[in-house]
Formats: sequence, C-alpha cells, structure tokens
Amino acid sequence: MLMNKVFCLVLTCSLIFVPITAWGKRKGRSRKYYPPLTHPVVLWSRTLAESEDVEQRKIAAFKLSQYSQSIYQESVINTLIKCMSDPDEHIKVFCAKAMGKASTRSRADSIRTVLIEQYKQDPQLRGTLVRTFIARKDNHPKVQSTLLETVKESTEADEVLPILDYFELYGSNQSIEPLIALYNKSGNIKVKRGVVKALSERGQGQDTIVTLLTQCLDNKDTTLVLTCLSGLQVQAKKDSKTLVAVEKTIESTDPDVILASLEVIQSLPEAPNTKISERLVELINDGTDSEILEKSILALGVCGDFSEPIVAALQKSLEKSELDEGIRISAALSLGKQAGKFPESPKTALKECKSSANSDSLKTACQLAFQELQDRTKKLQMTSPENKGDANKESKKES
Repeated sequence: MLMNKVFCLVLTCSLIFVPITAWGKRKGRSRKYYPPLTHPVVLWSRTLAESEDVEQRKIAAFKLSQYSQSIYQESVINTLIKCMSDPDEHIKVFCAKAMGKASTRSRADSIRTVLIEQYKQDPQLRGTLVRTFIARKDNHPKVQSTLLETVKESTEADEVLPILDYFELYGSNQSIEPLIALYNKSGNIKVKRGVVKALSERGQGQDTIVTLLTQCLDNKDTTLVLTCLSGLQVQAKKDSKTLVAVEKTIESTDPDVILASLEVIQSLPEAPNTKISERLVELINDGTDSEILEKSILALGVCGDFSEPIVAALQKSLEKSELDEGIRISAALSLGKQAGKFPESPKTALKECKSSANSDSLKTACQLAFQELQDRTKKLQMTSPENKGDANKESKKES
C-alpha cells in the first residue's frame, strides 16, 4: 500500500515538473535562434558599400539622405564620406545630403575638412554641400572663408544663391564687403535680393549696408524694393539717410511699397519731414485703404512737421465716428504729438472724446493725448522768442 502511494507521488511530480522544464528548454532554444537587431542606417550603409546593383545602392543612399535623426555610427559615416565621390551623380548627391545628419562631436573637424575638400574639388556638388553646411549649422571660419572665395570669384546664380542662404543665417562682419561687391557686379535680380536679405539679417547698422539699402530703392523690381525697405526697417533706425530714401518710396502708387515705407517710418525716432508729411496728409485724406490710413496717421506722429494741415487731417479722422476704433485711437495719439502750435481746437476735440467716446480704449487714448498736448504746448511756449525775451528782462531786473 505504501509502495502504491510513493508511486503515485512520483508520477504526479513528473507530470508537474516535466512540462515546465521542457517549456523552459524550448524558450531557451527560441531565444537562441533570434538574430541580433541591426539599426536600419547600418543596413542601408552596407547595401551602399557592398552591393553591385546600382539601383539598390541608389535606394539605400536615398533612404540615408531622408533619415531625420542624427547619424552617429562610425561605419555609416565612413561609407557616406566615400560615396560622396561616387561615379553615379544621384548617389553622390544623396550621400552629401545625408552628411548633414552626421553629428558626432569627435569627428566634427574631420567631417568639416572632408566637406570643404569635396566642395573645392567638385563644382557640381557645391550647392548640395552648402545646404549640408546649413543643415549642420556649421558657421566655422574655415567654412565661411571657403564660401566667400566663391562669392568673390563667381556671379552665377545657381552657385551663389545657396551661399547667400548660408550667409543669411551665419553671416559675419567679414562677409559684408564681399556681399556688397557681389550685389554691384551681378545683374541677376534674385542674386541682388539674396544679398539684401543676407545683409539685412546679419548686419548691425553699418554705414555701407545702409547706403546699399537706400540705393537699391531706385530699382524697378518691386520685390527688391520691398526687401530693401524691410532691411532699412531693421538696419537704419538712427540713420538720417533713411528718411531721405523714404521720401522717394512713399510717393509710389503701389500699395505694398507704401505700406512698407510707412512701417519703416514707424521704426524711426521722431524727426519732422515736411515732404513726407505732405504725402501722408494726401494718403489720409484719400482714406480708401483702411490699413494705409491707420499707418499714415501713426507715421505722422513720427515725422509730422506740426503744420496746420496735419492737425486738421488728424482731428478730422478722430471725429469720424464711422472709422474703425483703432484708426481713431491712432489719430488721437498722433494729434497729441502734432497739435502743439494749434492746440485750441484739438483740445476741444480730445476733451469731447475722453468724456463721450463709446469705448474705454478710445477714452484712455484721448486722455493720454490731451495730457501730451498740454505738455508739448507748455514746452513750445517756454521756448518761444517772446517768452525768452521776458525771461531775460526778469533776470536783468533781479541783477
């Protein structure tokens, strides 16, 4: 009986433990036969380096060029460097583009050296390599000097346009004179626009840049003129030549040029200009374009000459209830700056506005304008010849 019980116990244990042990062995065997995972860029690199099928190599190179993450594998970088001089033009371009993602710090200098040497040796690949420098955010002096040599030697649009894109992002003081020389010697309007954009973005208000930007406003190409005006807005905030240049562009009949000119004026410090003031009054009285109307009113606050026609135009705009509130607010603020010589009627209009305007914003604007008008009127009275004479008499009596 005892033997039967022992037999049953042994049989039960075997039924429990054998499947578990067998399952464990099967699991171990299945793990053993899984192949190791390989990064896709490594697989594409092997195909590119080892395959004899040109189409397969081309597909692999294309995939590497489209890869969106950093390529840090040493073997892949070596393959890309080698294939940048591949006999197949497509593969060569794809590999040069893929180098934009090769980003190991330890190899940054060696990669830059390879790219520069390839740039010098292969004129057909230069555009792609410039875009590679941009993708790598490589503003190293060696890269800049290499690209500037091309700017000095070439005026070909296909060659210099990518370089201008580079200098728009990474230009320095060393690039200013070569770019200005390129503008002057090139007859291609796209090249001229590219130079202006690069100088506008990377300049620091240098006199030579402001001079070029003002000169290019005489061009007949509207897009170039708009680009130059945009550059002046950034570069010439304290340069007297800017208002002289805007005197020409504000006379344009092109709404885009007028708007760009008005934006330039608003970026400048206050400085009276009679010629521009007269044109602004014309634009305000025309009033067909609400955007031009509002910006013309704001521009009068910057360069208005405090004349009676200006005061009348601004007061009329303030009192027009049908105009947009933003325009009336602008009119109130500019009126406070400009009406110091003729304050009586504007004061009445501003008082009425700050007490009965339909919105708090307009009331506040009129209140601020009224206070500024009072302050400016007092200053004008203090500096008038009559008051100066009275002050001198008083000082003599005291002495």
